[in-house]
Amino acid sequence: MSTSLLTRPCSLTSSPSHIGDSASAKNSSKSAPNDARLLELMKSLYQTDQQVKYLHLQAEVDSLLQHQQIIKQQRLTSGRTDVSN
Repeated sequence: MSTSLLTRPCSLTSSPSHIGDSASAKNSSKSAPNDARLLELMKSLYQTDQQVKYLHLQAEVDSLLQHQQIIKQQRLTSGRTDVSN
């Protein structure tokens, strides 16, 4: 029995097997239709416990990416403040 993992499009992974497009990973407000399609595909491919694990990991990745963007923005802002002083 072979096992395959579903990967989410992300700049950190270079896996060719992903569902959805990279634009949906960047813009969460537009990702609802893709997420719904992803959930439908997962229902037929994975058991419930695997789906739960995947969704938790997906939420953690989203949270970490958001945190990274906040840190980048803070660094840019503090860099501009230092230059002006």
